[in-house]
Parts: sequence; C-alpha cells; structure tokens
Amino acid sequence: MMRFLPPTRGRLATAGLCAALTVAPMFAQEKWTSGRPDGHAPIGVMGDHTHGKGEVMLSYRWMYMSMDGSRVDTDRVSDSSVVSPTEFDFRVTPTRMPMQMHMIGIMYAPIERLTLMGMATVLSNSMDHLTRPGGMFSTQSVGMGDTSISGMFLLANSKRQRVHATFGVSLPTGTISAEDVTPASAPNKARLPYPMQLGSGTFDLLPGITYLAQNDNWSGGAQVRGTLRTGENGSDYRLGHRSMATGWVARKLGGWVSISGRVTSETWGNIEGADPSFAGARAIRLVPTVFPDLRGGSRIDVGVGLNTYLKRSRPGQIRLAVEVSRPIRQRLDGPQLETDYQVMFGTQFMF
Repeated sequence: MMRFLPPTRGRLATAGLCAALTVAPMFAQEKWTSGRPDGHAPIGVMGDHTHGKGEVMLSYRWMYMSMDGSRVDTDRVSDSSVVSPTEFDFRVTPTRMPMQMHMIGIMYAPIERLTLMGMATVLSNSMDHLTRPGGMFSTQSVGMGDTSISGMFLLANSKRQRVHATFGVSLPTGTISAEDVTPASAPNKARLPYPMQLGSGTFDLLPGITYLAQNDNWSGGAQVRGTLRTGENGSDYRLGHRSMATGWVARKLGGWVSISGRVTSETWGNIEGADPSFAGARAIRLVPTVFPDLRGGSRIDVGVGLNTYLKRSRPGQIRLAVEVSRPIRQRLDGPQLETDYQVMFGTQFMF
C-alpha cells in the first residue's frame, strides 16, 4: 500500500508551499527567465526547470548527510537502551551513519516543451555500531547507485510563471548485495542491512510537478514528487514508496548571487517483504536495521542556500550553489537512525 503525507504533515507542507508562492501577485507581463542568479531553484531541488530547444546542461552535485543517534516515533532513545535486554533487546545498534552521494546529470531539450534528464549516482556509506558488551565496529559500502531517466513537459509559461510535469523511471543499477566483514562473520564478509545497500533493486516510477515564479527581485517555487516502487527485487523485498513536497523563496542580491530558504516535508514507507539473508539475524534480534517494519518514517526539513551566477555570455552559463538543511521534526518507525543535517554543493554548466 502506498503511503503519502498524513493530514497534519500535509497541512504543514501546504502552508510552506503557500508561503513560497506569495510573490505570485506581483508579476509583470513578462516571461520567466533562468538568466539570473535565482533563475534555478536551490541546488537540493531536482528537476526544477526545463530548457529551450537545443539547450544542454551538465551538472555535478555532492551531498553529505549525517545521521547520529536513534529515534522511535518522535522520541530520541539512547544507544544503550537499544541494546539493553530489558528495553529494546537488540544485540547490536547503529550509532552513526555518514553518507556521501555524488550525482552527475545531463539535461537536453530536443523540442521547446520537452526536456530530457538523466542522472547517475555514486554512494559512499559508513555505519558505526555498538554491541551489547560495549564493543564498537564499522562497516562500509561504496559503489554506483540507481540511475534515473526522466522527461519534463512544460505545461504553462506566462506572466513570469511556469509549470512543468515530470515523468521518470529509476533503473536498478545499484547493488542490493553489498557485503563487509562484521564481528559475527569475521574473517568472512556478510550481507549488509538494508540502509547500507546502494540501490532499490526495482524499477521505480518518478512522477512530479513543479511550479516556478519570479518578479524583479524575488523568485519562488513549489514541487511535489513521488517514488513509486514496482514489484519485488531479486532478494524478495521492495523498499517503501516515498512522497515529497517542497517550497522555496529566493532573493536576488545583485547580478551574480542570490540567497534562498526552503521547507521540505517527506514521508517514506516500511519495506514490503524481507531479504531471506537476514532471517537468522531477525530471529535473534541482532540489529534493528535488518527488520523491514522499522524502516518507515517522515521528516520536515528547513534549509538555506546560496546560488551564484558566474557567467552570462556565450558559450554558456556557469553556476555554483550550496544548500544546508536540517530537520525540525522527525517521526521514525524505529529504533532508526535520525538525520542531523545535510549539505549539498553543486555546479551547473548550460550551453
């Protein structure tokens, strides 16, 4: 069953999006333009704009996410309580997980109203653990993640406002069988739990819709996007569906720099099915990360960003951007590691 934003979070997301669109009544009778520092959304927003016929854009993004400490529902729980036999009764718990993602993208518009987009990813995950006796160990997984291919269709473009719809698919190029040595498996490697895998193992649908608006000094936008999983992967499970709503405003500070603020609400479901490799680990309650019903949750983030527009002449436009965000509310089916903060840096070259 697909899980979407419950009414309470939905109202919060709607309020954020409405705030992002308050500049709309001020528009003059002109076209929206990307040729200004706030002409793109904050760098953390994917597929935020379309291109004119024949335009090509190459992009690189680097994301760092820090997860530290566990949460059950909206409450933080200590690592010692997760491994305590009188409380959560797990033998091992993750304590910290830094994650890095490198994203390489290309966009091309074969016609005026259609922009094609492809994005490949490389992931680097590390997870620290605490055992019941008090020992510590870490595991790592590094490699290619899933690859996405999308088409963005421009639906409206007038009065410095634009609307486009996105239809895409995520290809299962990331592994779901990553392994590393653990104290229980040494000297051999063992399959790593769900959060340490690099892909979904399924073909996933990526629908979305985006609204953009500008006046002389301000811009804003809103986007709703989903990830709909299809079928089971080769390990007899599928990840939970995801839904995301985000809204932002940006202020142009001159000809080459702008600042932005953004609110994002996201929810994701638990895993359906289970990897049979973890049956024994579940039976002895080894670690929370092998339990498929402890993976769902939701989060509301706020972020601030900086966009720079470095070149406005031929052969193209060059942008550098950064965005930092952190949660203001998290609800997790846990024990599950909570997110502390996220940083994204990117550069875009359009010609």
